[in-house]
Amino acid sequence: MKLYKQIGDKIDMKMTLTDEMGNTLPAIDVFAMAIEYLVNDMHDEIKDRMSGVIEKSEVHWLITVPAIWTDSAKQFMRKAGEKAGIDDRKLRIALEPEAASIFCRHLSVEKRIDTTNVCIASFPAGTRYMVLDAGGGTIDTTVHEVQHNGTVKEIQAASGGGWGCTLVDQAFEELIIDLVGKSVYQEFKQESPDDWLILLRDFEVKKRTMKPKQETKVVMKIPQTLREQYESKFRQNFKEAVESSSYAENITFVADKMKFDAIVFKKLFDVALAKTIQHTENLIRDPAVRNIKAILMVGGFSESPMLQERVKSCFRGIDVIIPKEASSSILRGALIFGHSPTSISERVLRYTYGVSIYTQFIEGKHQEIKRVMTDSGPKCRDVFSKHVERNQKVKVGEPQVTKTYTTVHRDQKAMAFPIFASEMKDPKYTDVGCKLIGEMRIELPNHDGDLLREVEVSLTFSGTEIEVTARDVKTGKLEKGSIDFHG
Repeated sequence: MKLYKQIGDKIDMKMTLTDEMGNTLPAIDVFAMAIEYLVNDMHDEIKDRMSGVIEKSEVHWLITVPAIWTDSAKQFMRKAGEKAGIDDRKLRIALEPEAASIFCRHLSVEKRIDTTNVCIASFPAGTRYMVLDAGGGTIDTTVHEVQHNGTVKEIQAASGGGWGCTLVDQAFEELIIDLVGKSVYQEFKQESPDDWLILLRDFEVKKRTMKPKQETKVVMKIPQTLREQYESKFRQNFKEAVESSSYAENITFVADKMKFDAIVFKKLFDVALAKTIQHTENLIRDPAVRNIKAILMVGGFSESPMLQERVKSCFRGIDVIIPKEASSSILRGALIFGHSPTSISERVLRYTYGVSIYTQFIEGKHQEIKRVMTDSGPKCRDVFSKHVERNQKVKVGEPQVTKTYTTVHRDQKAMAFPIFASEMKDPKYTDVGCKLIGEMRIELPNHDGDLLREVEVSLTFSGTEIEVTARDVKTGKLEKGSIDFHG
């Protein structure tokens, strides 16, 4: 969740992560070590199961990320993959709702836990369906439409928020804190981490099986170390603490076990469910996504009967499709996407993108405060040169627009283009309603004092990552520009 940012929020490559014991490590190292472990584990499995050798250089890797992540977060994951030893040319970023959608397009009715008998694979061209990717940290939604060639196009830009099932975990921890106090709970985590993990894992099991109509009590074992730390600090029996709390009517403590009325556990889901349903309702009301045939539920949280029932009850006129492999649909779909990246034919942009440029200053049109003198005369700075706009539909693999930019100083050895994103459709200046998200730099060798050096820049926003190519008009040299999203 450290990588879930809003537009314009920078991700510091030097940022650290803090564990429950208060120890810190550089975030890039933590991510890289996790990826490296998986890479090595996969190769070990291959050696055990297959004859012959598959070299690491022969494997193409995909790292899946939420579609609502920023370009900065995607680049962070790419750098973590490279730090883990994956060749940049062998690494692709996949968007999780898209991967799940691709997998379920290959899914038979028998591989489902719902009873709708509706199969995405048999949807005719023009059919629209929503992908609701409910994970641990984020809820990620997008809307797809089936094409005549069997591919799907995105008709609504990905949206969502940090409302995953970790909100349920947080609600449970807050309940325990209400009973024992924050200081006791923190000491318990610090001094008895094994018992703390056992408590949370026990809750994870209960959380996954909680049903909307359940009336039986939920029984959990409370670690002795937690009880002892409470009794040592407050000089009160733990059982008495429960009986004198605001939960006295719904929670009882017997021997070493806490018995919760089902209603208490169900309330732990309230915030996560409410935010998810509200967001989904807002999306369905949008005229741009009318006539949705089905909601496809994927991700670990989609396996929760609580979320399943809430979605079904709130959207009765829409088929709800839940694959048996809801939690692994993204993984399986990413594998298909790796072999067939054109499975997604069209995407919808979340923001308006452009670069900051100097343009000829025009009296009465441009603000006087933005006038600057250059070798080629007076220019207006901070002008937003739009490449694509919000909600624009873009075809995968095709550059959206190519623009030519000219140097403004004779001794320029490079052209730097700060890249901005905006929720406005047509910004005029980059310092009004725009957020700096990165910078593109194009080197200009052999400048020879030539003032009119031109560079044709093509930005492609239709992939899972922004791509840029530039051609030096004077030399004809074509190169891939670099975009630094971290500054």
